[in-house]
Amino acid sequence: MAGRTPRGRGRRSRPAPSAEQDAISAWLRLLRVRALVEREVRRGLGDDLTLPQFDVLNHLARSAGGMTFVELSRALLVTAGNVTGIVDRLEDLGLVRRAPHPGDRRAFRLTLTPRGRAMVRARVPAHRRAVARLLATLPRRDLRMLRALLGRLRERLERHLTATGAGR
Repeated sequence: MAGRTPRGRGRRSRPAPSAEQDAISAWLRLLRVRALVEREVRRGLGDDLTLPQFDVLNHLARSAGGMTFVELSRALLVTAGNVTGIVDRLEDLGLVRRAPHPGDRRAFRLTLTPRGRAMVRARVPAHRRAVARLLATLPRRDLRMLRALLGRLRERLERHLTATGAGR
């Protein structure tokens, strides 16, 4: 009987959490981890660039011929209206160029200026190191497992949202 709590005393056993409680708990943990990582990554960008601005510059740097507002908003998972203010500021800073789209006179093609390209080139290595340093707090095996689980979750969500018409 040593080391055991007598019956009826001590901690009460709790019922197992429901699937809904598990989902909410996982969601809250994802939000908390995202906030912690974003806070630390933001610190490394300097005072002259926000994380959303860096994200826009980074996406434009990886695109071959620039992007439209719609393409950029889809890549960033935000509305085109959210991107407009960020692009306006980046254009004012001389980092992004907005030009008429050759195939659609209602749209614009967004590209980096040489100054914008230089800024991204200078900041991407520090950004990558910061993310790697933060996530290296997990063993690589766990990090690979987390990556696989998040990939499966994303794929299943995309399939579900497409099937239900909610992902439009």
